[in-house]
Amino acid sequence: MMLFHEEELLLSVKNGDANAFATLYEKYRPQLLTEAYHKVRNQQEAEDMVQEIFTSLWQRRRELAITISLKHYLSRAVHLQYAYKCRRNEVARRFVSHTYYTSAESAVPRNLENKELGQQIRKAATYVSAPACRKVFELLYLQDWSHKEIAQDMNIQPQVVKNQVSRALKVIRTRLREVV
Repeated sequence: MMLFHEEELLLSVKNGDANAFATLYEKYRPQLLTEAYHKVRNQQEAEDMVQEIFTSLWQRRRELAITISLKHYLSRAVHLQYAYKCRRNEVARRFVSHTYYTSAESAVPRNLENKELGQQIRKAATYVSAPACRKVFELLYLQDWSHKEIAQDMNIQPQVVKNQVSRALKVIRTRLREVV
């Protein structure tokens, strides 16, 4: 439940009051900066995250529908901003990794390694007894589908996709350990 002062402040921000936004910014920035820093352990990155949150808040001010305390809403925003940053970094890491594996000087040995590893993973996947688990694993890792695409295709919730992948990975890891 939002406090009365928070509701007034937020209503003013929704109406485009830059002074109300500045008040909100000054009030919550230090706490958000601390939370962001504890996640990323880098002052500049933490400041960038908090800036992104407040920029987004201002840009979406007219359609905001906050039903929890503003403090908790903004704290959740830090968490989501961090998750987004991690996903972005993972995509970049995969791109760099892919670029390395496809570079001319490393193409032959890496492709052979990848081919052998791929064969071992496919063989281990055959030991996943539940057809749905095996299908979800193959779509996610072998055909590079997203969790959302798999959920839509199989008409299941994204959390079910994650659970199925987790079950499949347990079996596959066990099988791969036996091979090594």
